[in-house]
Amino acid sequence: MRSNYKRLGDYIEPCNEKNTGNLIKELRGISNQKFFQKAKTNTIGIDLSKYRVVRTGQFAFNRATTRNGDKISIALRKKEDCIVSPSYRMFKSKDENVLNSEYLMMWFRRPEFDRYARFKSHGSAHEFFDLDEMYEVELPIPSIEKQREIVKEYNTVVNRIKLNQKLNQKLEETAQALYKHWFVDFEFPNENGQPFKSSGGEMAYNEELDQEIPEGWSYNRLDSLAKQICVAFVGSVYEYYCEPDEGIPMLRTTDITEDGLSYKNLRHITHEFHQKQKKSQLSKGDLLVARHGSNGMPVIFDEEFEANALNVIIIKPDQGKMNSKLLHCFLNSDLALKHIKSSLGGSVQEVLNTKKIADLKVVFPIHTENYTELFKTFEKIQSIIEQCRKSKYALEDLLSISSTAMLRSNTHYEIH
Repeated sequence: MRSNYKRLGDYIEPCNEKNTGNLIKELRGISNQKFFQKAKTNTIGIDLSKYRVVRTGQFAFNRATTRNGDKISIALRKKEDCIVSPSYRMFKSKDENVLNSEYLMMWFRRPEFDRYARFKSHGSAHEFFDLDEMYEVELPIPSIEKQREIVKEYNTVVNRIKLNQKLNQKLEETAQALYKHWFVDFEFPNENGQPFKSSGGEMAYNEELDQEIPEGWSYNRLDSLAKQICVAFVGSVYEYYCEPDEGIPMLRTTDITEDGLSYKNLRHITHEFHQKQKKSQLSKGDLLVARHGSNGMPVIFDEEFEANALNVIIIKPDQGKMNSKLLHCFLNSDLALKHIKSSLGGSVQEVLNTKKIADLKVVFPIHTENYTELFKTFEKIQSIIEQCRKSKYALEDLLSISSTAMLRSNTHYEIH
């Protein structure tokens, strides 16, 4: 054991409290991103007294590490008490004035800890990392003052990331509100900034749309506004995977998140395979939609680098006719979502029907000088969103690098 490293088992104690009397109803699981999430278990008719309680300030982890993205699912409970699967393991710091729980959670977030947990896992068909192995974890435990200082600096960056996410959310809400104002409520601003509803301000009933739209406005099928709508390569690509510096990024359904596309844990494929999959090749401004279930509504591929896609629907807008962000807003509108939901079907699981997307009808003014300006408005919003997202990734990289450095050393690290 390194001289400045301590055995974790000397500083923590196990917790194994049953949910006696079914007093706690909130059942949670833990993601491999190390946070508590809503459990997928159907609790109807289930005796919750057999589940284990996780109190505020306690740790819980899923000891099973097989098929978990080479990570261990562990989290510190900060919210109200909850219950977890009886197969989970719980523990807490014996003394918060000796080992700060948030400091310990920083250690668990390190990729090195995930690799250690996988290496120490054991089993045949399924591998497990249990409490006995957790006790043998070694880590530096400086003075409690130093621990709190490190946690404070870590949380400074975390809070900046959260502010960044809130800004992006506000930008998305603004874009969606503008779309509704101009393309649903038909209050399009004219040159004087006044609401515009066709040249004469009259509304006309459109039989095919079964709704009123302003005179001088029309609609197009979505496929007439796109260069291509197709399903990316579907099948096994394991044999084509390679190291990041040797290949091309491949975006999958798992890379589609609530915050947009995540480029943090991309798989890479060989250049040869990338060249063969022409229709799956991505360009900046393309929209991706997950084919299965309701997860992964349209996201914009907003990078300049070459990339490919796997088992998702790709929409390539004709930028001369339809701006990517404007189309993104349309696909997230209530009308489009209702239409898309009705197209889901499949015997085993819901599968999005590509033709239904192509058949979507997009309403917009045919002749107006403001249309170009409208494009620019949505382009500006998307540009700021891209900047915020890249700033978020830069902060996350800083968080990873600085936290690792702080944890490994007794030197104070100043984060600006």
